[in-house]
Amino acid sequence: MHRTSTMSSSPSYGSSPKQPQHHARPRVERIFRSCSSRWRGVTCNNLVPPIRSIVLESLDLDGSIDGDSMSFLCKSITSLKVFSFKNNSISGNLPSTIGDCIRLTHIYLNNNRLSGTLPSTLPGLKNLKRLDISNNNFSGDLPPDLSTISGLITFFAQNNHFTGVIPAFDLAYFNEFNVSSNQFSGPLPTNSEKFPSSSFNGNPGLCGEPLQVACPSPPIPSNKKSKNSSLKTFVMILGYVLFGLALVIFLAYKLLKKKKKKEEEKSGPLIKGEMSDKKESENSGNFGNASKSEYSISSPPQSITGTSTSLVMLNKDGSKVLKFEELLRAPAELMGKGRYGSLYKVVIDGGIELAVKRIKDWTVSGEEFQKKITKMDQARHPNVLSVTAFYCSKQEKLVVYEYQKNGSLFKLLHDNKEGREFNWASRLQVAAGVSAGLAFMHKSLGDGHGNLKSSNILFSSSMDPLISEYGLTALPTHRLDPKAADTAEQFSLAADVYAFGVVLLELLTGKPSHGSELAEWVHSVVREEWTGEVFDRSLLSSEGEEEEESMVRLLQLALQCMGADPEKRPSMAALAAAVAAMLGMEERMAIAGE
Repeated sequence: MHRTSTMSSSPSYGSSPKQPQHHARPRVERIFRSCSSRWRGVTCNNLVPPIRSIVLESLDLDGSIDGDSMSFLCKSITSLKVFSFKNNSISGNLPSTIGDCIRLTHIYLNNNRLSGTLPSTLPGLKNLKRLDISNNNFSGDLPPDLSTISGLITFFAQNNHFTGVIPAFDLAYFNEFNVSSNQFSGPLPTNSEKFPSSSFNGNPGLCGEPLQVACPSPPIPSNKKSKNSSLKTFVMILGYVLFGLALVIFLAYKLLKKKKKKEEEKSGPLIKGEMSDKKESENSGNFGNASKSEYSISSPPQSITGTSTSLVMLNKDGSKVLKFEELLRAPAELMGKGRYGSLYKVVIDGGIELAVKRIKDWTVSGEEFQKKITKMDQARHPNVLSVTAFYCSKQEKLVVYEYQKNGSLFKLLHDNKEGREFNWASRLQVAAGVSAGLAFMHKSLGDGHGNLKSSNILFSSSMDPLISEYGLTALPTHRLDPKAADTAEQFSLAADVYAFGVVLLELLTGKPSHGSELAEWVHSVVREEWTGEVFDRSLLSSEGEEEEESMVRLLQLALQCMGADPEKRPSMAALAAAVAAMLGMEERMAIAGE
């Protein structure tokens, strides 16, 4: 004899299947009033209302879910967070009254016989974290507003009959996602390449990565012959105009180049200082464990203090002479564009690789620029990328660094095509190194970074973290923390602390920040007491309980960094000490385990 899962019947809550149907409502109300371990599948807590979860799995329940009973259930048990009826034989529709269960975080209805369309009220469950409706007979389009549930991290809908377009999810924030074996069509959601093609297979109409099926270009609307003729005429005229304009620009460019070459020949070679072509020495130390003797605040070299349009070298321990004209002639590869200019990879004679920041839209005088460089040259720390040279003229401002082949923290976390391992110990070392570098800026230089982010944290040849672009921030307008931009001091220090907290979240979650979205998502998950859902799945699958405890401690530090009141955030010195202590504890545990 099959048990029934009809919400108006008592077996739905784990009571005896022999109870007659017409006695269902009194028994349900009795469960609401008195939660006890005798109710099978009902989990209680010590608060009122008492019921936290209803889990009736693999009980061979059949029948359907009654909408009125569902509404009564949700409105009566306001503490209900988990609802699981998976692995049964429940049929019929999912009632729209499920939208009344506003505190639900987990819904498991997989492996049943449910059919029809999903109710439009489902996206109203803003606390939902996991939704599994796989292996049913659902059909129709998914509610478009499902993508507005910001905390959703698991969505399983495979093996149904859904049609239409997949909602505009940002899959960067999902841990699990599968819509295979349906009838979806159109482009895949943003960041779909995060998941394997098996998550989308069985939908012939889908296109985009990782399916390796290119989406078709939008069709060109058909026009009448007269419109086609007018368009062709317009295009021809526009082509002639653009050709003429390009010719004028080309001739002007050639004339200016010729004039500039003559001026350079008259002024002689633009050389000041020397540059080392020796490779960076290997550092066997750990992140953030450098002693004070390894760095200092240096005095500015003599070449900075004078006004010059030459390439000024700040590194004097080598023998290779670098001319400015040699830098201009060298092959350059555009690596990226930032707020204050473009970054190029330049390879000069001898195979020496440099990173050259070409600064634009920065309205400072040559004297102010050289003062900035002086400040940047004082930042001598193992975790701060030092400046190799600079160039300043009325037309051009360049800052030259040694090129770091190992890329950035952003690339290692979010674009790791080489599949390099990045375990918890390594991430904690990065956190320690970055906090040490920032603490040095704040305490020894009395200045902040102003634009700290994972793409500005590079790795040396020995994988030590190096904070780049120190000193290049011109205006106090922090993109992540507008509350800390009221004063210059708050901007440079408190906003750095906030930004460091965001970097910690990226290390913990493995997800990109996307402005303030990552912080908001983490806060929502922690608020619902599902802290374990925050951490990168690759970490949880490879680390033990001690490492997980360490992750929780670092998460607590990150949340302190992002406190609403900038004045109450911890100092970078305190943060550096806390992370260094965690790193030391981690290393001691590793040694003890060997």
